[in-house]
Amino acid sequence: LLNLPYSNKEDYEASDESTEELLDTLESYDYDSLSDQQKMTYDILHDSLSRSKDMAKFYYLANSYLGSFIGFQAQLPLLLNEYTFETRHDLDSYFHILETTPETFQKYAEIEKERQANDVGMSKAILDKVIEQCDNFSKDKNPFLIETINRRIDQVSFLNDDEKKEAKAKNEKLLKESFVKGYADLKTTLEQIDAPKEEVGLAKQPNGKEYYKFLLSSTLGLDDSVDKIREYIENEMENIMLEMQAVIRENPKAAQVILQDTSLSDLQYVNFTSFEETIDYLGEQMKQDFPDVGKLNYDVTKVPDSMKDNFSPAAYLQGKIDAPMDAPEHIWVNGDYDQSLFETLAHEGYPGHMYQHTYFKQQKLPIIRYMIDYNGYSEGWATYIERNAWKYADVDDDAKLILRIASLNKQYTECIIALLDIQIHYDGISYEQYIENMEQYGIETDGMEEMLKEQWYLILETPSNYLQYYVTGFKFQDLYDKAKSELGDAFDAVKLNEALLKNGPAPFHIIEQEVDNYINSAK
Repeated sequence: LLNLPYSNKEDYEASDESTEELLDTLESYDYDSLSDQQKMTYDILHDSLSRSKDMAKFYYLANSYLGSFIGFQAQLPLLLNEYTFETRHDLDSYFHILETTPETFQKYAEIEKERQANDVGMSKAILDKVIEQCDNFSKDKNPFLIETINRRIDQVSFLNDDEKKEAKAKNEKLLKESFVKGYADLKTTLEQIDAPKEEVGLAKQPNGKEYYKFLLSSTLGLDDSVDKIREYIENEMENIMLEMQAVIRENPKAAQVILQDTSLSDLQYVNFTSFEETIDYLGEQMKQDFPDVGKLNYDVTKVPDSMKDNFSPAAYLQGKIDAPMDAPEHIWVNGDYDQSLFETLAHEGYPGHMYQHTYFKQQKLPIIRYMIDYNGYSEGWATYIERNAWKYADVDDDAKLILRIASLNKQYTECIIALLDIQIHYDGISYEQYIENMEQYGIETDGMEEMLKEQWYLILETPSNYLQYYVTGFKFQDLYDKAKSELGDAFDAVKLNEALLKNGPAPFHIIEQEVDNYINSAK
């Protein structure tokens, strides 16, 4: 039966040994005798394994299942909601997960105690957020999984009516008792941890700077040093300012609108009333720039109340790699529809994650390719999409100029956050220095204490996470701009995006080579 994920130090050491063995085996192949597709698989696999070596030395820093933002306990309800029952074994495994949730959550708590003893655990403020989240889950008297899982049980073919009735009763009992108990017990155990009040980034933790460099390499798929990445972000800030100034000079009317409404909260993208209308609209508009994958089967689900406080505005949950092409894709939304979520829905739906995942599945590559991931590739693509979504807004040209300026303004802010991530986790700045740096970047801090503190906690808790979106998003745009500049009238956005997409998650030096191949073939 399946279990919730759990690793101890011995598992990390065994993983390092396995990685070395896999690399040795891979390098034993005669590379020159491989086909072009096999060479691509070799290159991506070799790169991924090489970047993931020596994880054991970062055991206490890396082995954390808990967190208020992307902690496993926060995501588990949604992950279980995606669970499919194709056999009786699947259903039994699901029940086993519910039954063992209290036991596994206690293991997670013990790991956090070890982390605390090794000076790399959560600060008190972040730990309190996790405790509050556990409290919210444990008080939920009617978990949303009862309805969704029972509906799925009704659809299985391997149970008769009586067995389905029994299974649904068991699901409700385990969710209301064992599953909820897991969160209640976790809360009680975490409350006993005497976490430090001092809030510091990785730079102030044992081996933290080395771990930060490891994170940037393994998740972004870049070979640049931290200082080179910092310089790249600073250059992007300059480029954004120059582009914004050029747009404003050419369109003073649009600039005046932006200056009068610095909140940008009234920007108009489309005149729709539902998430589905907006997603379908984007699916049609994107065809001018992206390879067609047909109309996708998807559903939109609202996040339950118990999860709202710790959930992003929307999220796409990737389906199984071996699921049928017509299996429904799932997009979760936090709250009611608002047309201001236009860019977010592009990020999660068309032509962002949902489209990206489906296009890659359609390539029917070796199964190992679907088991490799580079977060920088996946999130960089969706950020590249989000930053250009304004082009598809259903508004006139003057309004699109306003949206373009708003997008540039947002990108500038993203550069600031990316730099702060480096400053906190690599330079080791304090909260007071973080506020000072915000002010130096021109961010208004008066009366913004709550928002600034929340941003501080998000960066503290998720080192390198923002760079996986923002830096690699710029890298995708660089490749687009390079191809367009070199090809001129011969440039084809569909072909360029095909080059970016067709190999799926990969390090950026491979993606860059594929774009160069496209450019050379199009000249």
